[in-house]
Formats: sequence, C-alpha cells, structure tokens
Amino acid sequence: MVSNRCVHAVISCQDALVALLPCKPFVTSGSPSPSAPCCEGMSKLNAEASTTEERRELCRCLKDAAHDIGIMPKRAKELPQKCGVNISVPIDPNIDCDM
Repeated sequence: MVSNRCVHAVISCQDALVALLPCKPFVTSGSPSPSAPCCEGMSKLNAEASTTEERRELCRCLKDAAHDIGIMPKRAKELPQKCGVNISVPIDPNIDCDM
C-alpha cells in the first residue's frame, strides 16, 4: 500500500518510497549492507526535505510504509550510519513525526 501523502511541493511520498526501494533488501531481509542506490536515495531525500514540515511529511510517509512492508526497525535505524548520511528524518516505525 502506498500512501498518497505529499511531502510539500518538493517530493511526493510515492517518489520518496521509490527512491528508497533499493533499501528494502537491507531493512526487510537482513542483506549484509545497503546498496549504493539505497544510500544515494537516502542522500537525495535528506537534501530535498529541507523544511520542518517537509521532514514531518516525509517521516509520516516512511512510518506508514515501514508498517506496510514489515521492516526490521533495528536495521532501518542502521541505514544512516551504514550509508554515511546524516539524516534529518529519523527512520523508525515507532517515531512521533510531530515532535
């Protein structure tokens, strides 16, 4: 299921999920490391979600998707470090996106 939320005018939720699709093997099946396209997608999204509202919408999008695809929360939290990306949106299916 894909959320129809929009991340302000910069990037749609669907575009965000497509950018992170290469991360799915790492966060769902325990692939040993995220792929280069996964890390590139994370970096792109981090750069595009530049305002607080954009980050909140992206957070909500990722949170909804995390529940739908069954990610392993610990693996999702490891993505930024493994990719070397200092992200402004936490990757955690249990996060409160309004904080």
